[in-house]
Amino acid sequence: MRLSAHLRNASIRLTSPGWDLSKYLGVAIDITNRGESDIAVLGTVSVRNDKTSLDSVVSLKPGQTDTMFIVFCRAKAPDYMAEYLTGMRAFPGGYLSHWITPDLTKLDTFTIFKARPDQAMHFSVNRIRAIGKYQPPTEQQLQSEFFPFVDPFGQYVHSDWQGKTKSQADIDLQLQTERNDLAANPGPRNRNRYGGWVTGPQLESTGRFRTQKRNGKWWFVDPEGRLFWSQGITGVRLSQSTQTRGRENYFTEIHEGGDFRIANLKRKFGADWQAAAAEQSHDRLRSWGINTMANWSSPDVYRLRRTPYVVAMGSGINKELPLQLDEAAFRKVAMKRINAKTVADFKDDPWCLGVFVDNELRWPNKNVETVADTYYKVVSELLDERAPGVLYLGSRIHGSGNPRDAYRVASKYCDVVSMNRYQLAIVQEDLPPGSADKPMIIGEFHFGALDRGLLHTGLKGVSNQQQRAAAYTDYVRQALENDRIVGAHWFQLTDQLVTGRGDGECYQIGFIDIVDRPYPEMIEASRKLGESLYQYRESGTSN
Repeated sequence: MRLSAHLRNASIRLTSPGWDLSKYLGVAIDITNRGESDIAVLGTVSVRNDKTSLDSVVSLKPGQTDTMFIVFCRAKAPDYMAEYLTGMRAFPGGYLSHWITPDLTKLDTFTIFKARPDQAMHFSVNRIRAIGKYQPPTEQQLQSEFFPFVDPFGQYVHSDWQGKTKSQADIDLQLQTERNDLAANPGPRNRNRYGGWVTGPQLESTGRFRTQKRNGKWWFVDPEGRLFWSQGITGVRLSQSTQTRGRENYFTEIHEGGDFRIANLKRKFGADWQAAAAEQSHDRLRSWGINTMANWSSPDVYRLRRTPYVVAMGSGINKELPLQLDEAAFRKVAMKRINAKTVADFKDDPWCLGVFVDNELRWPNKNVETVADTYYKVVSELLDERAPGVLYLGSRIHGSGNPRDAYRVASKYCDVVSMNRYQLAIVQEDLPPGSADKPMIIGEFHFGALDRGLLHTGLKGVSNQQQRAAAYTDYVRQALENDRIVGAHWFQLTDQLVTGRGDGECYQIGFIDIVDRPYPEMIEASRKLGESLYQYRESGTSN
């Protein structure tokens, strides 16, 4: 199959009534890259005339064959499971929840897309098949043999996988092995202390982070006047907890606050665990080629001021925005959140890359531009008053409501327009017509798999850890190829727990697992990206 530079996709369709694949876990597609360049092949399964689809991606080097896995998400689990399992977005046996749930009994369309619309691709689709059994535990099994299903380290009991921690000896060995690895791999050699491109051009040094458009491409510029592109990870913190009250039977061992990450860091580092783990966080990021502690990171970690960081603030506004926003009333609320006291720690700190205010606001169905204008105007004015010179990175817009109107207004007031973009193709992302010429930053994205003991892939799933690393590489490279994008931040550092965080998310999306063990595939990919980050941004190649 060939997709020319002018052909975006190709579809395979069945005649009615389509496939009934409801008894399976997903669809696997074996694909071979028969071209001479790296490719990222996107795939969807859907029901004809239904706007919803499930998707995945496979990244292939020339001559490589690998499998795309499109995992099925379902509208509901068997009724009896609610009596035994709560607070989780995935259950054993193949139930994964998502807001996208096409009718699995009527799937009739498989479509292949290109991540880069202008790239010609030559590949073959070798085999398409349904795989895995959708087989939740029976009610009898839940009553007699399933619980507890979480071990003392916070891992799923009923399966085994590469890298699963079995004992304190495993933790001790991992600590020493990683210390040796970090010492052998201190980080990219072409970086200054801020992670800027020290062997690149010297620009004006202002002592703060700023933005600049150079040769048609947007960049951050670090405090020393070096070009900076933000390769970040969110949630760099020492905590990862789950609800235990009312679910005590889930756990072999219950830790204070349900925080298995803290318990495992204590096992790893002993009495001085907080200081040791915080220092290690900076060592890791530098070694991995990461130069930003992104949103949701802990001040206790980033205040060591060894890695540039962003600050997460709130304006006090309800996440569900109204049809009319009273400017005076909103300013009064926002002043309680954005004031001299709340900005004191970062307003004069050269390590602060910028500030996100709020997250994924839900825009009204109409009157978006008026509401957004009031919102962004008030926030930007308060930041200018209280923290002059600190970059305003926007509100991390996502896809619901009318985000195009929000993007247009955000570009008027923000230094950088932020979006949380859980998509497979971003190389052509841009601000809508009528926007100011401003840079953009990706506030969140991720990929997950089901081969390391967790039950949900997260918002974008792939077949295994190797493809997770490949998808990460391709996504960041797409962002680097986009002249407007100045950074991409992975969500998040640590896997979520199998029993879920407060809202039930239980995703395999970390650079490290709950026992603080890095995923080697992700680390290798991140290091390779970091080594060539600036050359790729400048020239589009890794050389």
